[in-house]
Amino acid sequence: MLRKINFYSICFAFGLSVLLIFAGSRYTDNTNYRPSSESRRNIKYFLKVEDIDENIVQTVPTNPYDGSPDIEKIIDKTRIKIRHELLVYNFTHSGVKKLEDLVMESGGQPLRSLIISTWRSGTTFLGEVLNSVPGNFYHYEPFLNYGIVQIRGTPESDNVLKTIKKMFLCQYDDMNDYFEYGKSHWHQFSHNTRLWDHCKFKKELCTDPDFTSRFCRLFPFQSMKVVRVRLRLIKQLLLDKELNLKVILLIRDPRGVMQSRQHRNFCQPAPDCWKPELLCADMISDYVAAGRLIQEFPDRIMALRYEELALNPNTTSYSILKFLGLGVTSSVDEFLHLHTNMEVAGVSSTFRVSKAVPFRWKNVLDFNYVDEIQMTCKGAMDLWGYKLAHNATHMTSKEFNPIQEYSLKQ
Repeated sequence: MLRKINFYSICFAFGLSVLLIFAGSRYTDNTNYRPSSESRRNIKYFLKVEDIDENIVQTVPTNPYDGSPDIEKIIDKTRIKIRHELLVYNFTHSGVKKLEDLVMESGGQPLRSLIISTWRSGTTFLGEVLNSVPGNFYHYEPFLNYGIVQIRGTPESDNVLKTIKKMFLCQYDDMNDYFEYGKSHWHQFSHNTRLWDHCKFKKELCTDPDFTSRFCRLFPFQSMKVVRVRLRLIKQLLLDKELNLKVILLIRDPRGVMQSRQHRNFCQPAPDCWKPELLCADMISDYVAAGRLIQEFPDRIMALRYEELALNPNTTSYSILKFLGLGVTSSVDEFLHLHTNMEVAGVSSTFRVSKAVPFRWKNVLDFNYVDEIQMTCKGAMDLWGYKLAHNATHMTSKEFNPIQEYSLKQ
């Protein structure tokens, strides 16, 4: 009797196991993908808008996670998402009546902005401020593949200016070097959050010139930052009526720049990054160029010191947006609140207690090194309004304010 009971128990357990396996396989067949919590956050931008006027949105992935993204669906949903994000945007700030006036796909002309600076001068933060504006397409550092060098003239400048124009016109054909570099350096694309929201599921999209060109043409605003090109080369782009470009020159105290560069492995072997005499020669060149270009294009170029942005991030950011013809939105205010009141470590982190950043060099650099920088850079510092520290005690004192008023000679 006991043997019969054990036999029936074994049979029952075996049958139950088979049923559970079968049920599990059916569930798997009917569910293509179950995203993790991180994936669910990542797909928050892939929206299906059922009724824009009623602001009814539903989170829907733009690709089916089966390795075959639907390009047309991505384009359609992005077009709808941009319209939804800018539903209450006041386009009079941008000098037009409606979204289509700024969209290349619709025959419009986007608002284009270019940040010119050098390494460790605050461009990542400023670039992210502009990218927090809804409907912005961010061309992040298109010349990473050039290495740690400054481009000051021909023949390199010819190709650089051609590339900047092509990217602002969303013409990504014949840019093999750019895409090849990106295949092994994905951060070239990841700062462009609107593009990366799709590429992170299918990275080949980021290296597809046709997709990138079509996707770029959907956006009313475009921004770019470059740290390898000097300002005097940009006149050709300012003269180009097809671009209608606005330029921001971002300058930082060379003592702060060199202090920040000390902790970056990429910098030290490269003379253009490690020698203060080259940095400050470029600062003088940019000062002269800024004076001439502002006289010729008074509404198209702005010179800005990083310290002004760090000490007064909201006021300065609003002034920058007004200059660029961009309206202040809740997303901009949210970015500024989050990124200027907390510290997050990382080479490219933009989370900083902003008022503590610009003068950090005063407390971490040896005065002898500071004095070497000052003696090398005195001319550039005088032009841009940076005061000298007289000794170690003066340098670290709370009363020493390293910045003063300056003016661009035209």
